[in-house]
Amino acid sequence: MSIILIIAFVIITLGIISIDGKLKKRLDNDERIIERLEIIIHNQKEKEKME
Repeated sequence: MSIILIIAFVIITLGIISIDGKLKKRLDNDERIIERLEIIIHNQKEKEKME
């Protein structure tokens, strides 16, 4: 019985680690997208000021 609990614990732990890794990659990607959007917004504001 305890072996089944240990195996279940290991599977759950590996699942959580896997999900955490995927979420961190997505967060990094989202941060890069936000930085690019901020640059585009800044450039657009500068362009509007010049007109």
